[in-house]
Amino acid sequence: MFSRVISAAVYGIDAYIVNVETDVGFGLPTFDMSGALGSKVREAKDRVRVAIKNSGIELTPQKIVINISPANIRKEGTIYDLPIAIGILAANGCFDLKILENVLIIGEVSLDGSINPVKGVLPMVCAAKEAGIDNCIIPKANIAEGRIINNINIYGVETLSQTIEILKNIAVIDGSRKNIKQADVKSGECNKSDGNINNDTYNVLERSRVKFTYGSEVKNNNHSCSYNIDYSDISGQEAAKRATMIAVSGMHNIMYIGPPGSGKTMLAQRIPTIMPDMDYEEQLRLTKIYSVAGLLDSECGIMVKRPFRNPHHTITQAALLGGGAVPRPGEITLSEGGVLFLDEMTEFNQVIMEALRQPLEDKVITLVRVNAAYTYPAHFMLAAAINPCKCGYYPDRNRCHCSEYDIRRYIGRISNPMWDRFDMCVKVDEVSYEVMRNKGNVDTIYNSTDMKNKVEAARQMQKDRFKKLDINYNSQMGVREIHKYCTLNVECNELMERMYKQHNMSARAYNKVLKTARTIADLKGSVNIEKEHLTEALFYKNCEVKS
Repeated sequence: MFSRVISAAVYGIDAYIVNVETDVGFGLPTFDMSGALGSKVREAKDRVRVAIKNSGIELTPQKIVINISPANIRKEGTIYDLPIAIGILAANGCFDLKILENVLIIGEVSLDGSINPVKGVLPMVCAAKEAGIDNCIIPKANIAEGRIINNINIYGVETLSQTIEILKNIAVIDGSRKNIKQADVKSGECNKSDGNINNDTYNVLERSRVKFTYGSEVKNNNHSCSYNIDYSDISGQEAAKRATMIAVSGMHNIMYIGPPGSGKTMLAQRIPTIMPDMDYEEQLRLTKIYSVAGLLDSECGIMVKRPFRNPHHTITQAALLGGGAVPRPGEITLSEGGVLFLDEMTEFNQVIMEALRQPLEDKVITLVRVNAAYTYPAHFMLAAAINPCKCGYYPDRNRCHCSEYDIRRYIGRISNPMWDRFDMCVKVDEVSYEVMRNKGNVDTIYNSTDMKNKVEAARQMQKDRFKKLDINYNSQMGVREIHKYCTLNVECNELMERMYKQHNMSARAYNKVLKTARTIADLKGSVNIEKEHLTEALFYKNCEVKS
């Protein structure tokens, strides 16, 4: 007998509907599988066979053939254990095959029949909704991410027996007791019967089912966008705080240069506190990424905080950019919509740093394998911190004894093309004792709340400006947008020409200066770029330490 179970395959950060086709019949008792399957998928036959037996269901020796179609999509992982088990039971007549036409099933099965959590549940539920499927059966441990999508029935299951019971009673999912068929799972057999569902089975079904509306989750989400750190914690460094606010307003890449202990890391760590809150689409996209990577908190559901990723300098290229035998998102993708902070950037492997250049420009990373190419998003703000020399105290010659050659060699670990990718560079000087004790003038201290309000105002100007374009921030402007929105008056044009020639700027550096000046003007609420805006943008671009 033949059966078909709907499941899904993850490809990049999206998912596609696949069909688990099962045929059981007479012949030598074999278990064959096909359909571009990875090793973990092929191992399912041993897990499934034992799980069915340990769930109290005895199957006669039979020839089992499994095909997961379409065969042009590579299937990896353990998500097909549960649909394979259900397919075998359905082919043996355990329940009506029509029930399976409107149910997506995913999950890993243990030998005792329990259901383990899997990666990528959210994109698979999204794929089910897009395909018009009304019901999803997923591991109960993944219920938080599954219920993010509204207007779809999500069933969290803990055992194979519970899955069978739910499937037998899922024919009509409208909460009406009279329309749901009764079924019992008994040891050694699968029975089908008609009639009204009893209270015990009905309660199991209702406890497993979650019908969810997104708005209520946002209202009741315990993981709100609140932070226990603030820019007011940092003594002094008002110029660096302003530079950071400018960088966040336009999503510009920023480099902090200063001696050890001056506050570079603290400045970077607080960047998410002044970023605007994510909208639903941003939250959903970020949650998909973390779901595929297996990093999603099983209890929090949708992610509401912008990510801040701070990898150690010993990170590998695959971990930073993404990759592996079964490709998974790297740090640049896990930073989607947030911040990737590279502390002590000069200590990172230079080859890995150079590999960042392309995704910084393209905002995507494409990993090519023999069988397929995987594309992951890379929309992030890059923040980095370095010391001015090996000892960290240049240009204070009372403490710094590095030679000019040593300093050039140390800074030279970051290539000129990589320097060009930074829109802004700010020096973070040591804080005096008086500032540490008094924390300066209270009226001029930057705090995260005020900074965030200014950032949101500047972002709103950008949103209005680019509402008809596929652009969100000033840093994303292309040449045409720069010519349209970054026009210079005569005085500004003369200044720009003089600085361009004096500092031998590249075309990329020229465009980045104009985009930064546009952001500074937005923070001031100015329609046009004035000389003061351009001068400040030039200062941030030209303070790179290379000597």
